Amino acid sequence: MVCACSVTVNGDNEQEKKFYIVYLGDSPVFKDSIVDSHINLLPDVVGSYVNNFNAFTAKLSPDEAKQLESSRGVVSVFPNKQRKLHTTKTWDFLGFPQNVKRKAKLESNLVAGLIDTGITSVSESFNDKGFGPPPAKWKGSCGLYANFSCKK
Repeated sequence: MVCACSVTVNGDNEQEKKFYIVYLGDSPVFKDSIVDSHINLLPDVVGSYVNNFNAFTAKLSPDEAKQLESSRGVVSVFPNKQRKLHTTKTWDFLGFPQNVKRKAKLESNLVAGLIDTGITSVSESFNDKGFGPPPAKWKGSCGLYANFSCKK
């Protein structure tokens, strides 16, 4: 997919600019063209996401973000939020009480991790029986991939 849209940025806009992620949906077949399509859409691209999803980060005013979101080829525009890293405080992150007797030797040099194996649309959790078609304003798409069935 090549995004055929542009945003006119008003230089007199006094709104405070913040970082937004602009999600464009399906990735183009050729990864080399992803960054080019991002820059063609908006010259002030701060960074591009090319491996996991087709999106870029840009510094925009709220009005610019709203205008961009209504552009053809743009699925959504949302604020980029800074996330706090929790991996160095596993005990607190897991919600263990502070009054439990601790065993420092057993607890040190231990890494708690999670392997994300993804999701599958055939899981009963994604059963779409009883749902109608997606709303007409929905901008998403469902790719035709091997062993993947699209849901409503």
